[in-house]
Amino acid sequence: MATTLSGIFPALVTPFQKGKLSLSGLKSNIKKLNRFDFTGYVVLGSTGEGILMDEREGLQAIETVRAAAAPGKIVIAGTGSESSAGTIEFSNKAAQAGADYSLVVTPFYYKAQMTAAALEAYYREVAEKSKIPIILYTVPKFTGLELPLQTIAAMATHPNVIGLKDSSGNVSAISETLRACPPEFCVFQGHGSILFSALLLGAKGGILALSNMAPAETVEIYKLFQAGDYEKAREMQFRLLPFNQKIVGGYGVPGIKCAVDMLGYSGGDPRPPLRPVNQEARDAIRQILKNGGLL
Repeated sequence: MATTLSGIFPALVTPFQKGKLSLSGLKSNIKKLNRFDFTGYVVLGSTGEGILMDEREGLQAIETVRAAAAPGKIVIAGTGSESSAGTIEFSNKAAQAGADYSLVVTPFYYKAQMTAAALEAYYREVAEKSKIPIILYTVPKFTGLELPLQTIAAMATHPNVIGLKDSSGNVSAISETLRACPPEFCVFQGHGSILFSALLLGAKGGILALSNMAPAETVEIYKLFQAGDYEKAREMQFRLLPFNQKIVGGYGVPGIKCAVDMLGYSGGDPRPPLRPVNQEARDAIRQILKNGGLL
């Protein structure tokens, strides 16, 4: 295994204006987020609408985040696609653009054929041909496919596989993964509502959409946990539940981008076929942010 990662990474939104990638908006967001104690940034993830972007845009986004990130910040890029060759090619281009690690989602289109063995073969080939270490990524909410524990455990000892982002929201799955994998395998929680629970079990940190809206607070949970102040970390987790459950879980990417705009960052429009939230939803999001003290 190449190294060990820990801490909090925001799963960045990608600003679009009138359908076009806003590199200035992305740069502005990073400059503002640099003041928080993030380990680094994740670009082109699910929250970043990476699946809706072409290769040129993706590489531009990586280059922009790399250039704007404060010294020492780690850049992780979502590079997974439906084909092994496509994932390997884009992972290596992402490395040239400045990514330190690749976040590789499960291929899911032919999900009936995506057995544990098929997924292990996929990840093994990607890991062996990628110029940068990879992080496995399971997000059944979007893919309809759970990465089997058998596959995770098999890949956990590969020298070019650093860890896993688990966005299943399943605490039991996190427990099983941590028990089955070596202690240096970096499990990151992707579900903002159970960050504290995952840390208690042994997760190394979080890769969170929630960090776009609550950067200081998500970092604080991690810091309080590291300091052994579990009661305050638990209280902060409870405070953040409405934002994650109602905005991230309820309104999805369009709602997150709306909230980000309200908080003074550049959220911009979601990319079609995603649609902006309507006025009723905007009003509800504003009230959630106010009630929770973020706005």
